[in-house]
Order: sequence, then C-alpha cells, then structure tokens
Amino acid sequence: MEATEPASTLPALLARLVAERGEHDAIVTAKETLSYDELDRRTARMARAFLAAGAGKGARIALMAPDGALWITTFLAGLRIGALVTAVSTLSTPSELAHILRNSDTQLLVGVRRFLHHDYEATLSAALPGLADGGADALRVTAAPHLRSVWLDDAQGLAWARPVAELLARAEAPDAPDATLLAAAEREVAPGDDAVIVYTSGSTALPKAVVHTQWNLTRHPPELARLFLLRSSDRMLPHLPAFWLGGMAMALEVLSVGAALVYPESPDLDAVLDTIEQCGVNRVNSWGDLLVKLREAATARGIDVDRIVGLGPFRDARGELIPEPLQSNMLGMSETFAVHSGEPLDVRLPEEKAGASGRAIHGYERRVVDPETGEAVPAGEVGELQLRGAALMSGFYKVDRRRVFTPDGFYPTGDLVRIDADGYLYFVARRGDMIKTRAANVSRLEVEAALLGLPEVDLAVVVGLPDPELGQRVVAAVVPVAGTEPGEEGLKKALRDVLSSYKVPRQIVLVSHGDVPRTSTGKLKLFEMSAMIEERLEQKGNAHD
Repeated sequence: MEATEPASTLPALLARLVAERGEHDAIVTAKETLSYDELDRRTARMARAFLAAGAGKGARIALMAPDGALWITTFLAGLRIGALVTAVSTLSTPSELAHILRNSDTQLLVGVRRFLHHDYEATLSAALPGLADGGADALRVTAAPHLRSVWLDDAQGLAWARPVAELLARAEAPDAPDATLLAAAEREVAPGDDAVIVYTSGSTALPKAVVHTQWNLTRHPPELARLFLLRSSDRMLPHLPAFWLGGMAMALEVLSVGAALVYPESPDLDAVLDTIEQCGVNRVNSWGDLLVKLREAATARGIDVDRIVGLGPFRDARGELIPEPLQSNMLGMSETFAVHSGEPLDVRLPEEKAGASGRAIHGYERRVVDPETGEAVPAGEVGELQLRGAALMSGFYKVDRRRVFTPDGFYPTGDLVRIDADGYLYFVARRGDMIKTRAANVSRLEVEAALLGLPEVDLAVVVGLPDPELGQRVVAAVVPVAGTEPGEEGLKKALRDVLSSYKVPRQIVLVSHGDVPRTSTGKLKLFEMSAMIEERLEQKGNAHD
C-alpha cells in the first residue's frame, strides 16, 4: 500500500488501513474473525468507553491479557485517545505486578480473570493489599495510589472489579461521547506523544519501564515489515506475546501493511498447530527453543513447514536454502522498538560477513565506544554499542534523561559489538548484568535479589551461560545459610512465587564461600564464576550419566 504522507499516529494509521483494507481480515482467532472495518468499530467503541470513564489523553491504562481480540482492541483503543498504555505480562508474579501498577501510575486496568493456570484475582489481591476495602467504585490502594478502576472479562463475585462488558456499555449510554467527540480527541494525538510502556529487566533489581511514542509505533513497524518481507496477503501468527516488545512490534508490522494477525487460544503447541491448520497461516514469527519445538511438533503432525515462512528453513530470493551463518541475524531490543540492525530475511550474507547482524535500518545512528572512556573505537574493534535516532525510546518512565542518554543523545545499550568498515554489526556479548534468554532480557541482579530473599540462601550469584536454543540460559550458584541443606528443586519452586517463569534459573549449584572467586579487594570475578558454575554443571551431568 502507498500513501503520500506516512501515518505518524495510531489514529491516522488505523484510518488509512480502514480506507484501504476495510473488508479484509485483520484479526483472526479460532472463535472469530475481525475485518479492518470491524476492528475500527470495536476500537472506537472501547475508545468512547474510555472517554466516558474519564480517561483521555495521557491517561494511564494498563492491559493484562493474552494475545487476542480483547488485547488488540483495548491496546488500539487506548492509543486512539492518546492514552499511555502499559503492557503487563500475563506471567507477572504478585510482586512484579505490584511494582508495574505502582510505577506506571496506572489509573485504569483492563484484563482477564484467568489464563492457562494463572488466576489473576489471586494475583491482584496478593499484589495490592486492601484492594477490596473500598469497592469497585472507590478504590483506595496505597500500593497503587492512582488506580481507580479494574475491568475484567469476568468480574463475578469481585467487589473491587467490574466486567469489561459494563465498561463497553458506557459507550452506548445516552450521554456517552459520540463519534464526533472521539474524532476530535484523535486529532489532538501527536507523533511525539508517549504511547506505551513496556517493562523489561534492567541493570537493577527492578525492571525498566521503556517508553515509546506514537511516532515509533507507526513509523518503525513498516520499516520492520520490509525486513520480514510482509505482504498484505499474509496471515501471520506471532509466537511471542504482544506484552513483550517483540510481539507488539510484530503485531504492528502486520497491521501496518494491512495483513491478518492470527492468534491461537493459548501458546500450547497443539493449540498453535491447530490454529496454523485451521486459519490458513502462512507466516510464523518465533525464536530460539520456541521455534525449534514448534518446528518439530509441526513436522511430527505432517505439516509442510517449508510452506510457512519463519517455520521452515530460510531461503534467498532465488529460493535456495541459506546456511545458518549466512542468514539475517537481526539485532534489536525493547529500547529500539525491536530491530535496529539487520538484513531482509531473503538476503544471503556474503561469506566474509558470516554471523553478522547486518547494517543499520531506518536511519539509526550507531557508534561503538570504549566502555570505560566513552571514546569511539576504530572500525572492527569491540566496544559498547550506542544508538541515536529512528525509533529509539523517549526514555525510561520516571527516570531523568540525563541518567539514560549521553549529552549528545545516544543511548548506551550495554551490548558489546564490533562494526566493520562496511557497516555490518557483529554481536559479541552483553556488558554487565543482563542475560538474554528466549528473546527476553533477564537482570541477574533481580534473580539474585529473589534468591537472597529465601531463608536458606546466604549468597547467590546468577550468570548466563551460552545455549544453542535459548541464546543464554539462566543459572545460579548458591551458598546455603549455615546449618541448612536446600535442594535445587525447592529453591526453584520458591522462586516461582516471586519471579516470572523465564527468570527462574534452569540449574542451581550449591557452593561454599571459598569457592567464589574474588579480587584482592573482594569484588566478584564474574567471568571466573561463570566458568566455575559451567564446570560444576558438567561434572554434575557426568555424574548422572
């Protein structure tokens, strides 16, 4: 699709899509299919309901639901009125959810009551003590002082929540905001307005709140769509949830070209494969071990994986298989609204560029500096990657920009890379305390803090070890409190009460204080610690053989 002026706000993008793709499928699930016209009607109704409930531009709306019609319509409705929408992980534990709702200044929460084995009535009650004291019409919760209403798909029996259906009914009341008022509100949405908050593990024990603007959400996805070779005829199933930036970016990529987003009822492999077969999926966006397991399960079921882009092996423009080292190995992060360096999926890298992530996209400015001095290093030398421009986040919520960006506006990513003379970037490692596992960032400090909160743990060190499917796997070494003998499975079980499942170490070894390598000044030698943990795990594995 062509447009004389690219849309720079969600209301403008949606209006263009409806005009050009109105009758075509936009959202597809096993239960229903929404055309772009119907998506427009549903998001308009929810947007008018938000206005009727007192939300408007800048309102803090949190969304906690799995991928599907409720998630996408609520998300787009909030953006239509210029609200700041916080995407909440359905994996959140009570402590994580309490931090998110408090830190994001959430005023209105929309979500589901249950998903898979999660009971969000219990999660919210544990996260926000005193939630039920004031009732649904008078929430007064010190743990989330700005929270004024909670709307769930099923609120039966809950004194502190109301049903989403009741919220939507407000859009139909005699005195409800009408289409004219909604259009007027949409005209006040500006490209530079902050639009979404996505929480991702940071370099401290608390997750970072990454903020992106309306411009980022509308102008960067079409650039990404070109990398992923998306067409308006595609039916894409994203395997990464939309509450993570990768899943959110893919959803907006698909919509930006007028294609169809296909969502399974759950991430269970059988549910995903049923959806692929029943809904005519021809594209899948997955990653790491998720992709490996999905591909194996699809093959076992008899699905021709080669006909589904992203599920089968990648081929170049001539249809020939691309060896893995020469495939596009895109690099991105939450702060850059997904990919900042990469090549299109059908590009075969030159032999001498094997393993490269690719060149900058969408005008991102990149520089590589000495992590200690901040001075630029020569082409081809390893240093920390700094980025500026394009779809770079506006900042971290509630954090002074001077603590986030360099004086000239670059963001130090914490990625150690090298960029050759031709502009091809090669990822080397993460600097400091971040672990990249299964397409998600995990702060080792956050996991260590959770371990230290357990009564049997005297010292904890968490590291990321290389893993061919996960990228890195989270592992830990624990020094037990004197007189205790904690078991690995017991520690993991206790951690699942306070950490999302993907943050829980896959393996834990017990060590003594004397085993922990330190400098003469007492500082931890993290590299040596990683090697020691890896050696212990190998010995443990051999002992079990």
